[in-house]
Amino acid sequence: YSPPGGPENAGSARHSHIATIQPVDRDSDDILKRVSAAAGAADSHSGSDRITSILQALREGIGADYAAVATREGDDDYAVLESDGAPPDGFPGPHLVAAQIAKIDGFGTTVAGNSRSAGSPIVVQGRGVGALWVSAANDLPDEEGVAVATRLAADRVSATLENVELRASLERAMAQILERDERMLGRMGLDIHDGPTQQLSVALLEVQLLEAELAEADRQGMALPEALRPAMSRIYETVGGALHEMRELIGHLRPAQFEDRALPEILGDAVTAFEARSGSTVKATFEGEFPTNGISITQRITFYRVLQEALANAHRHGAARHCEVLAVADDSGIRLTVTDDGAGFDVAQ
Repeated sequence: YSPPGGPENAGSARHSHIATIQPVDRDSDDILKRVSAAAGAADSHSGSDRITSILQALREGIGADYAAVATREGDDDYAVLESDGAPPDGFPGPHLVAAQIAKIDGFGTTVAGNSRSAGSPIVVQGRGVGALWVSAANDLPDEEGVAVATRLAADRVSATLENVELRASLERAMAQILERDERMLGRMGLDIHDGPTQQLSVALLEVQLLEAELAEADRQGMALPEALRPAMSRIYETVGGALHEMRELIGHLRPAQFEDRALPEILGDAVTAFEARSGSTVKATFEGEFPTNGISITQRITFYRVLQEALANAHRHGAARHCEVLAVADDSGIRLTVTDDGAGFDVAQ
């Protein structure tokens, strides 16, 4: 998992991969090629960084003082999403500029501009969501080249915002699927508890009562088959083991509370439940910041289930008596590491 913006957001390194353009000898073809190259280099970025990269490349390419993207927040209200440079003195507010540009050709391909500014609407999945514009204190050379470059940059920004929306939609769909799965697992756990688990509990009780009757018969001097007692012990162990496994399974299926909780709390639930079921000890360490709104519910569920399975495997297959859980959050993402003192296995085999 990588947090929004990624590690390139940190400090002054934010634009370390931006392909800048020197404003020399501009003509339409030259500006188009240079802005295309810069926008293409911005493809390695994500979200706001990618938009800022495109704006910087456009502004430097055409020799403007300011480039910005504003998105609609209401019927006639716009707010700056990302910008590069400083607006010239007397430049109108972003909501006026964006509203004017956004009405062009019903969010078509026309670029509005004059000798000191140019703009183009931002369209996402057929919807006008805002506008991109550039401005300068002095006249911009080659208005045709500026118009083409502005349209190209607006297309790139539109594609970036569309990708962000698609990723958000995918995230929501995944969250809904996982939430349904969690509810289904919870129902399965209840069904197992009320069905097979209860039946195994009754069977175990019947075996215990039968053993008590055999013990009483033995005290009264009744002859019993030699193989009967060992057979009863094996039946008791088998039924008792099955009941233990069933209860452990119910523990795995029991849904956790993922809403409005930080990841360390959720993982702590998995650790506590494992210790109670297995008798093993777990040392859990969490390093870094784990903001609730910075980690999606899909990611929280995934981390929880991965940790749950890792601990269960260590106990079941490795006979581990002590485990250590380390979760580290930094600019590169979140890493979850589980180690144990179990038997392990030969990787080569």
